[in-house]
Amino acid sequence: MRHRLYKYFTERKWADAFLDGEMLFRSLAYFRDYEDENVRGDRNEGNAIFRPSGGLIINNQTQRTTFTLPEFAFESKANQEEILVFCVSRSLTDELRDRFEAVACVEILRVPTLCERLWRSLPPNATRYARRVEYYDEGDGAGTRWALPDQIATSKFKGYKWQNEFRFVFSLTDALGFEKGTSRLVRGETLEPPKPAEHHEHLVKTGSLRGICHLHEL
Repeated sequence: MRHRLYKYFTERKWADAFLDGEMLFRSLAYFRDYEDENVRGDRNEGNAIFRPSGGLIINNQTQRTTFTLPEFAFESKANQEEILVFCVSRSLTDELRDRFEAVACVEILRVPTLCERLWRSLPPNATRYARRVEYYDEGDGAGTRWALPDQIATSKFKGYKWQNEFRFVFSLTDALGFEKGTSRLVRGETLEPPKPAEHHEHLVKTGSLRGICHLHEL
């Protein structure tokens, strides 16, 4: 993690709060329901989707038959309520500034030091990860992602690749454990109503980060 990271802010006061060591984590459900024309919000947040263009091929091992379900998809959904993320970017660009409507950006110069302070500040029972987001097409094979909530939480459709995102992820439950999610077959695209009760947040205080960061006023 030698790559520098960048956090964009719509107000200078939030940049100062971050520099003073305040990192506001929000649940995947918050970003799933966030409405801003697919900038920060993503209705598929925390949901890995496999939707082949020719239909979903089903292998019946018992009857040793294979058939195709047109217009069907396989979804594997993590517990979007119990997984919390703090999102940054691996890029400093005008496009990100404009699309995030940012007035300030904090450049994180020493990522390993930030991770060390962050992990130390989390509750001792927290399960946590820090990794770059992987981008995929809905026709790509699901691979092992369907069973791994940590991969689901750090995967997005390629339409979001412009963000070049990196995420700090943690949970205070077993929500990041193997197969700790729900899987289903769906026909067509499904859009569930927002669930504000699942919009959790957790403020982590790491102590001052000013010595490992640089503020850009945009």
